[in-house]
Amino acid sequence: MDKARPLVGIALTVLSALLLIGVLTFAAPCEERNAGMVGTCLWAGRAVLGASIVALLLSIVRIFERDEGERRGLDLGIALVGALVACMPGMLIDLCADSAMACNGVLRPFCMALGISLALVGGADLVMRLLSLRKP
Repeated sequence: MDKARPLVGIALTVLSALLLIGVLTFAAPCEERNAGMVGTCLWAGRAVLGASIVALLLSIVRIFERDEGERRGLDLGIALVGALVACMPGMLIDLCADSAMACNGVLRPFCMALGISLALVGGADLVMRLLSLRKP
């Protein structure tokens, strides 16, 4: 199992980097401004951007960390940030009412897919590490 562990860190880093790049490029929220006011889509995108930076930093540290307890903590942090990203656009932060806009059609499903992926990979690795503690 030791040989597969760096691959988990690399997979988490790739997912986090894809989330960051996607939110900055093809999955960027619409920046609709009405009468000088910024729409909620922009705030949802900024929140996801911040969470994706945190996930990327945790994932990079996870690759180089050798302490087992630290790795479990990083896995937990990444899984929780992934769950937060999945819930952020549309659930925690409202998006615009127009279902044809990019925030509803691209940003929301993109964040849900990658957030759930981060939560599953980080959570599965955490569970595997916790189960290995029980073995004599």
